[in-house]
Amino acid sequence: MRVNPNLSVNENDLKEFQDIIGFQFNDTSYLIQALLHGSLFSGDKEKLSAFRKANNLENKDYEKLEYLGDSVLGMIIAEYAYHDSKINEYAKANSLTIEGVSTKIRTILASNEGLKPVARKIKLSRFVLSDGHVNINGKLSDIMEALIGAIYIDGGSFIDSQTNIIRYDNNYSVVRDFVYKFFDIDGALEKVPALNPKGIIQEMFHKNGLGNPCYMVIEEEGPDHEKQFTIGLYVGDMLLAKGSGNSKSKAEKAAADLYLSCLEK
Repeated sequence: MRVNPNLSVNENDLKEFQDIIGFQFNDTSYLIQALLHGSLFSGDKEKLSAFRKANNLENKDYEKLEYLGDSVLGMIIAEYAYHDSKINEYAKANSLTIEGVSTKIRTILASNEGLKPVARKIKLSRFVLSDGHVNINGKLSDIMEALIGAIYIDGGSFIDSQTNIIRYDNNYSVVRDFVYKFFDIDGALEKVPALNPKGIIQEMFHKNGLGNPCYMVIEEEGPDHEKQFTIGLYVGDMLLAKGSGNSKSKAEKAAADLYLSCLEK
């Protein structure tokens, strides 16, 4: 997205992006805030401060809206799961808890890997306000959540496929329709069996600044052709869960599954 010489954001770019997402902001400062990366102007703090003042921005970048958007997205997914009878049927057929399946669906939709396709669909990288030499691909999922937060807090107008403007009585309805339009909520249940528990835990650890999870062999039994491994999942020196299997990879997956199940409970 282009910035004018007077530090205002180009109106044509703002309009184009709002047309893409099918949402018209009452106050575009929320949209600008959601798209603002700290690398803009090569991170020049004085110029960034002047930019924020020129565009009436409340915060230094997208991060506070990201936190809000993450919570709103989780609420929308939880509400969907509450009303979807297919989730009940899947949980019963696979001897799983409804809460556990719903948590997995949220993981599929709200994880970095789940948010990236949506970011591509709305051409988000073209509109992020950042230094052109900085690779912001790793931040697109976070900025996607910030956009959801901005739509929720602004509560403007959602446009249907026929380009007729539909106005809502509350902000939640607007942002829910946006999520339903761009996220494959209906298809999420089909992806539950393919979840990678180790990948989920690694992403969880990174997001919370815990580094990489560590898997270590606790016990190894049996002859070479019938080995049985017990492996522990650790953060630092703390044992989080143990899993067993006839290969190290299966034992690691079992430990990861157990830890995720404990978190769900």
